[in-house]
Formats: sequence, structure tokens, C-alpha cells
Amino acid sequence: MVTSNRMSETISERLLAAIRRDIVLGDLAPGSRLRVDELSKRYGTSHIPVREALLQLAGERLVRLEPHKGAVLRTVTPKFVADIHDTRAAIESLLIRRATEKITSAELEDLERLCESHAAAATTGHDIALSETNKAFHRHIAQVADNPEASYILDQGWDLVISLRHRFAQTPERIADIVRQHRSIVAAVRARDIDQAVRAVQEHCDSARDDLLARM
Repeated sequence: MVTSNRMSETISERLLAAIRRDIVLGDLAPGSRLRVDELSKRYGTSHIPVREALLQLAGERLVRLEPHKGAVLRTVTPKFVADIHDTRAAIESLLIRRATEKITSAELEDLERLCESHAAAATTGHDIALSETNKAFHRHIAQVADNPEASYILDQGWDLVISLRHRFAQTPERIADIVRQHRSIVAAVRARDIDQAVRAVQEHCDSARDDLLARM
């Protein structure tokens, strides 16, 4: 029974990861209907894990469950982008404040390493590597801050925004700004300067919002 449950969990986890990846890459377009039969064929699995995945994605606000229509991938509007960035800025400011107060030397070293991993990915221009290293950097700050509720809210709907960033490719200038902003955040945390860390995070979030809105 344990083995069976674990196998089921693995199938569900893999399916969720595959659907999220296709959302990020734009292979599943915002506003499209997600039919259980079609998804089962696409991902080579039965209906049950597909339904479970759709419920999970609905909980993450990536999918809407609409009466008589079923599951629909959420449409991304400029207002959604502005709202989610503004919400993210408020939460990230809270998290960076807490992280700067309590970060250990080992955790700071990890933050610096993640910052430079993103900078290295920036030299390749590979979208997936940039997204993953950027997410790892911000998630480490959230982990250090140790506020699971804030971290959960932070992740809601974020994959839809990432999918837009892939659709409207980031310019080299924007990528360079992100690298600079990450390093500014790290420098403020290293100096234990809470006010400067919050300002650096606010600049980072605001510039991400304004850049994406300008290209939508």
C-alpha cells in the first residue's frame, strides 16, 4: 500500500511539473480550455491524476474551474500583472526585512552563490535557466525569512507571469538590470541594512512590473 501511494504521488508530482512547464513555455495558452481527455492523452496518464492536477492548479490560481466549461487556464491581463507585482513587492519587502534580521553566515553564502548562479545564467541567455535561477534566489530569501504563509502567497499565479516573460523576451538591458538588482539586495543583506534591503527589493519588483507592462 505504501509503495502504491508513493507511486501515485510521483505521477501526480510529475504531471503537475509537466503542466506548469508547458504553461511557462506558452505551450498551454492563457484562456485555453484544459480538457481532461486531451490532457490525459497529452501526458500519457489516466483521468484521475489529471483531475487532481487541475484541482491543485485551481488552488494556485493558475486555472479557473468554470460551470459548464470545466477548467480554463487563467487569462493574464495588464491589471493582473500590475496587481501580482504590487502584491509581490509588499510580501517580498516583508520577507527581506525578516531575512536580513536573521540570516546566518552559511545562509548568506548560499544567497551569494544563488545570485551569481543567476548572473552566470544571464550570460547564456537561456530563458529556462534564467527563470529557475531567479526563482531559486527569491525562494532562498523566503526560506531564510521562515514565513510559510507569505511564501505560499508569493507563488500564486507566478508561473503565468513567467510565461509572459518568455513570450515577450527580456532584453539584454533588462537582464543586466536584474543581475545588478540581485547584487544590490545581497549587498544590503550582507551589511545588515534592513532599510536598504527593502528599498532594493522594491526597486526590483517595480522595475519588473513596469518592464513587463511596457511590452504587453
